[in-house]
Amino acid sequence: MYASITIVVLSLVYLGVVAVKTSKETKSSLNDFSATAARLQEKVDRINEETNNLTNTTNQISENIQTKKETIQGVIGEAKETPEPFKNLFTSIKNTPNPQKETTDERITEFGDRLIDLWGRYRVKRKSKAE
Repeated sequence: MYASITIVVLSLVYLGVVAVKTSKETKSSLNDFSATAARLQEKVDRINEETNNLTNTTNQISENIQTKKETIQGVIGEAKETPEPFKNLFTSIKNTPNPQKETTDERITEFGDRLIDLWGRYRVKRKSKAE
């Protein structure tokens, strides 16, 4: 009977030692697991931060592209409308009276009138000489 009690007591002591040892190992494993989970969470947070930065940068680039696109389309639109004002300008220039041209026309008319006058005098002199 003492032998049985001794075996039971030794079994309980062994069970206690094994439980304490297992508890320490489990605690150590849980600490390692917690540290690993903390590092993993840190990396996930960094990835989320980088994702947000990338999204913001992408949005800024997209807005910048849209602004430049609108600017270029405006310039192209103005360039397409430019021929009409130039056409109007050339028509206006063409229809604007040219003082030099008028002076030249007046000179030609005056020269023509003189020629006609001289021709008339010549004919009168010729007739008077012939008589």
